[in-house]
Amino acid sequence: IQFQNMLNRHGIHGRCITSKNPQANSVCERMHQTIGNTLRVLATLNPTTAITTANQLVDTAISNAMFTLRVIVHSALETTPGGVAFGRDMILDIPIIADFQLIQQKRQQLINDRLIVANRKRFSYDYSIGDEILKLTYKPNKLDPRATGPYPIEQVHTNGTLTIRLSPTVIER
Repeated sequence: IQFQNMLNRHGIHGRCITSKNPQANSVCERMHQTIGNTLRVLATLNPTTAITTANQLVDTAISNAMFTLRVIVHSALETTPGGVAFGRDMILDIPIIADFQLIQQKRQQLINDRLIVANRKRFSYDYSIGDEILKLTYKPNKLDPRATGPYPIEQVHTNGTLTIRLSPTVIER
């Protein structure tokens, strides 16, 4: 409750993202990865059993991650996020003037370029009723099968989705 009150006080509002899509929250995912890596190193170098020392390790890892995220040069921004937010370089005490319209254009161009690369990997195929398909497993474990099936196609819809028969009594779209 205290955390939610602090967020409300500072005008921070939550945004819904699609589930199982870490790209939508990539900055947060990268921060978690950085904190995890830092904790792994700190715990290896300074093994601890005391709760206060462990709390200090976590505080150190979080502050290191926050500083790193503020000072690392972002590929789309071509500057540091801290420099854009505060108008100053985060290491040298010099002002930074950000052209937000140019930054937006560069980000959009980067998105378009990545989309073209992703679309090149796709291929067109027209499914028909009676064809059999494999259903990919989401995040399988190392030794688990990557797909299940084959499942027969029951219906091909105009928007490209399929209805498949999983068992004699179960269908899935």
